[in-house]
Amino acid sequence: MQPAAVLCLVALTVAGCGASAQDSSEDFKGEKRVVAVAVEDLEEAGRQDQARRICGELLAKSLIARLRQAGTNCRPAVDEALKDVDAFDLDVDRITIRGTRATVRVSSGSGDGARTDTLLLEREGRAWKIASLGAGAAGGGT
Repeated sequence: MQPAAVLCLVALTVAGCGASAQDSSEDFKGEKRVVAVAVEDLEEAGRQDQARRICGELLAKSLIARLRQAGTNCRPAVDEALKDVDAFDLDVDRITIRGTRATVRVSSGSGDGARTDTLLLEREGRAWKIASLGAGAAGGGT
């Protein structure tokens, strides 16, 4: 993942920072709820400008390693991404779990600004961590 892509990942994920952000994890049960909470933890850490927590606790080791290989340190990249976040809601729409990987479809914005994106999470021990941002589409489609 290129450094710009991690900026995009963090900006997208924490973009649900508005005061009206909903807890969409309540829509899920079991392990899927744990995955949804991991996405919401990233959103909350972004809202609180916690780049250290994002890099140290919420991003997968594989993503951190890709950043290092690209010559980028996580914390400055996340700090930069957090500066550019606009406030709008982020909702976890669908979660698919296969072994130690989870695919999460999220939606944000509304009208012409609506978009859907796919986050990939990896299980590290008992925790689910953000591993990458998959394909997305503006205008509400995937």
